[in-house]
Amino acid sequence: MTISDRSISVKDKKQEKQAKKVFIVLAVFASLLICILGAVASFAQDTAAEDPFSRFVRIERRISLDATNVTPHFAIVREHADASIPPDVWVPGELLSQMNVPVRLDASKDFYAVRVEKPSATLEIPALAEMSPNALDLRFRAKSDDGKLYFNLTGMEKVTGLTYAFAPNDTLTVGTLPLMSAYAGPIIKKTAPPRPEGRFNLVWDHVTGDNADLSAEEILPTISVISPTWFVLLDETGRVGSRGGVSYVESAHASGCQVWGLVSNGFNKARTTKFLADTNAQDLFIANMLAHAEIYGLDGINIDFESVDNKDASKLTAFVKHFTETGKTLGLLFSIDVTVPSKWSSCYERRNLSDIVDYIALMAYDEHWRSSPRAGSTASLPWVRAGLEKTLADVPPGKLLLGAPFYTREWQETKGKNGKVSLKSRALSMASVDSVIAENGVSKQWLEAIGQNYVEYSEGGTRFRIWVEDESSVALRLDLVKKHALAGAAFWRKGFETPNIWKTIEDAAK
Repeated sequence: MTISDRSISVKDKKQEKQAKKVFIVLAVFASLLICILGAVASFAQDTAAEDPFSRFVRIERRISLDATNVTPHFAIVREHADASIPPDVWVPGELLSQMNVPVRLDASKDFYAVRVEKPSATLEIPALAEMSPNALDLRFRAKSDDGKLYFNLTGMEKVTGLTYAFAPNDTLTVGTLPLMSAYAGPIIKKTAPPRPEGRFNLVWDHVTGDNADLSAEEILPTISVISPTWFVLLDETGRVGSRGGVSYVESAHASGCQVWGLVSNGFNKARTTKFLADTNAQDLFIANMLAHAEIYGLDGINIDFESVDNKDASKLTAFVKHFTETGKTLGLLFSIDVTVPSKWSSCYERRNLSDIVDYIALMAYDEHWRSSPRAGSTASLPWVRAGLEKTLADVPPGKLLLGAPFYTREWQETKGKNGKVSLKSRALSMASVDSVIAENGVSKQWLEAIGQNYVEYSEGGTRFRIWVEDESSVALRLDLVKKHALAGAAFWRKGFETPNIWKTIEDAAK
């Protein structure tokens, strides 16, 4: 063998070793990929077992009119019981970044901020031309699942410039609007039911995670308006966080319900004082809310600003006036929640506010609140009646909704060695109260003077007391609505009631 032959032989052996290494690496990678896909499939099966309408779907990215690229990403697709409602399609936030959508994750990791350039033209809202002429950052819920954060793409075409379609092999194709023009995307109707006429009922829907599939729930003909707790003032600069969803609104509309998105101040007094002193912050807030109202197809806004300093009363009224006048350009209805009149709640200029908004919701509950110094009813009839009559001195009855609770409190009174009684409470739904009553073998006692049932039992030296909210107490509140010819009733909150309550409300409407 010549020197040249030996060199070739050594070279061949080196190439052979390298080929083996490459083969081993590829084999390991393939095994890992199989494991990952298996884990994802397993997780998808587990998710489907928990929610039969949810599944994981592989994402393809459309790169031209005729070509797509498979991505390593999966979407969470949540169908609805009513197949005509567009599904919620959650995609990883990193996919949006890779597709050049100007999105970033807030420090809290609760929201994605998406920048909308020239929002007045992009979202077709003329009022934004002055308040936010160049750009607007909108914050949408970041859904946490499987160790990743996801963004709901449904109905976000104007915001992201992206849309999606399902391929025959049940993959999800995501692309920019020009590239997806030949492919069917979600059909968003955004047709609102008629405005409430005569006496009507509203129910608040407390949302902390995924929105409920309203199409899977029994249609409640007694409810004309549903108000999901979607929006919150994040800081004194006017930033707004959203947990909204287009599909939720479509489901409500299909059931004949209007949707009034609730926006709160986070019940932060110091933040609210700073916010109400800054007109630029208020403009940013209003711009955010108008944008969200247009995106979701809302029918109205419910303002729930609580824990407001009394000295900020006039500023709150001026803000509500500015917000309402601007929002009316989109045809939105406006309501504001107020407490029962008292020295500590003079932040609400009820008479002036009633001249501004369409409706005022009187939160006639928490007579005895969570940390109350003594046990008692959440909303006894005499207390509700007195608060209502005081409110009617400032608010026309045709603009007033009487708020009623679907919850109550269980009070625990424990006597210590020194004879002093310590007091604790917890909020209970109507169904939970029924369970407590059944488990402890106690009977309800009707208290005529306060218009409620009452139960009491003892356990281990602790006395438990419940002033019960049920169909009997709700019926008496509805009698007040009819007696005073109010606009209607409002209930806190959906999910805390027992099914028989809706029959009580329906009978009162008749």
